[in-house]
Amino acid sequence: MKLQWNKALAAVAISASLLAAAANMTAIASDAPSTTDIVVRYNLTNTVQVEVKSVLNERTQNGTKVGVVVRLYNTGNRMTRVPDYALRVKSGDGTEYTLRPSATNAPSIQPQEKVELSYLVVLDRNDDFSLTSLYWVNIDEFEYPIKETTVLTLPLTGEWKGNNASLSEQGQIIPWKQPFTIPVLSRNLQFTPFQLTYQNSTQGPVAIVGLIVENKGTMKETLPNILIDGNSDKKAYHGKRIAPSGTVTLEAGEKQQLYYAVPLETGVTLKSLTVLNQESFQKNDTDKTNVDFNIGRLAIQLDTGAPALTAQPELIIPGSAISFDPLNKLVQQGVEVSMVELHLHGAEGEGYQTAVAKFKLQNKTDRPLPVPNFQAELRTLDGFSYAGARQTTASQELLPNLGYIINYSFNLPNSEKGTDLIMNLLDGQLAAPYSIPIASYRTQVQKETDDKVLAFYPFEVKVNDWSMIALFDQGKYKYKMNLDLDIQRLDNIVVDQNFSKMKVELVDVLGRVLGSQTLPFIGANRLVTGNQYLTFDNIRTEQFEDQLTVNVYEAIDTPFGEVKRLVKTLKPR
Repeated sequence: MKLQWNKALAAVAISASLLAAAANMTAIASDAPSTTDIVVRYNLTNTVQVEVKSVLNERTQNGTKVGVVVRLYNTGNRMTRVPDYALRVKSGDGTEYTLRPSATNAPSIQPQEKVELSYLVVLDRNDDFSLTSLYWVNIDEFEYPIKETTVLTLPLTGEWKGNNASLSEQGQIIPWKQPFTIPVLSRNLQFTPFQLTYQNSTQGPVAIVGLIVENKGTMKETLPNILIDGNSDKKAYHGKRIAPSGTVTLEAGEKQQLYYAVPLETGVTLKSLTVLNQESFQKNDTDKTNVDFNIGRLAIQLDTGAPALTAQPELIIPGSAISFDPLNKLVQQGVEVSMVELHLHGAEGEGYQTAVAKFKLQNKTDRPLPVPNFQAELRTLDGFSYAGARQTTASQELLPNLGYIINYSFNLPNSEKGTDLIMNLLDGQLAAPYSIPIASYRTQVQKETDDKVLAFYPFEVKVNDWSMIALFDQGKYKYKMNLDLDIQRLDNIVVDQNFSKMKVELVDVLGRVLGSQTLPFIGANRLVTGNQYLTFDNIRTEQFEDQLTVNVYEAIDTPFGEVKRLVKTLKPR
């Protein structure tokens, strides 16, 4: 619709004979590469200029809404009243309609200031028609018969009809990630679509759309009421802004991220987005209910083959720092996040396996910083996503110049090999109950190796020697084990009671677990360098076993229960 207005206004500039009264024009062009808008002002009086902002011609169940929003500028040096003119539109068949002013329209304009005036009428007309001209009329009721004088006429060749049809002209559809401006709303705010993800909510599937808005001007700007609709092949889905809430202002040069939720139906993939702004009309001073209507400004074409319109994430090896969205507000500057381990663990007696990711949060500053409460999601090669469960309790603060380990566990089907995974880190607070991606990278589970040094990051355990003896006591056998260990602690890392433990299990020749011991790395009875003496006296057999195998696991408590990973098998000698 904008481009159609521009053509109409440009035609006025070329053909002055189309105007009922001569008008001086001030053209303001945007230098944004994605728009060709020209906002034109006309002299309504000697000191008042007018600019058309929005035109609506939308069929609804109750009739056809015809609405117009205009801006009036006072170019004088004193306050002036809004001219008491009637505003009318004419349709293609010559029918004229008088628009009703909103009860909230300003009565006057301060010098060198502007006001926005809203007009609306609902017609009992359901056929398809177009608006051809907009004009202001001075009505002299003190003459008989009443004398009407047309003060200013503007031709219209387009209006917003509540669908995407009028945005199909060149310049009004842009590709994904193309920056754009909407000069009729703001000449200084530039928008860039940068993120589209699909997720499930309690109300059903939803598309989350992210825009970056940047103030390219030299003065503070207030964000207009921008909306996003999603379009499939057959239907439009209305979205709403979910973050940030309330009025948004941007200082000169400032950037801000905007997020919109577009509720969808099951199986729907969006083909395009419509950028709109919301206008408002109030019937009268008694009925203060606002009648809101939306005006489409621009369409964004989507790459229909991609589930998420983002670049392929980079491959991150364990221990490498993760790159976060620089505008995210969850992970503070000075906090470095890296995934140090990703292993598959078995769940005892369950029909699934659990992937456990260990993240190191490093405070690079000399002041305490909050632990970022991000969410994690693991996406497999076949497109299935699995939400990560954060460890049940965690520290709330990162100490200066120290690191902290935090675990996330993901329940996966037993068929998953973990060779090609995407890890998404999410902000679940900014736009709750929705999640906003703030980092994404490719990864894979680490292969298990039978090394002499056992990795329980940040601990390394070397088994120097071990031995087992059996004792017969009160009609039962019990076993004592001696482990000669060398334990090293890597990096300057803080761990808490949620940290993994070393679990030792005795297994007979039939594969039955006869007994186990769980050994912590911190707290009382923790593992230390030297000899560790373990007693297994709750053995599940009364027979003597001389071919016991010792399995050493990393055991982690998750919200789903204990999971363990085999790190070493000690076979009888």
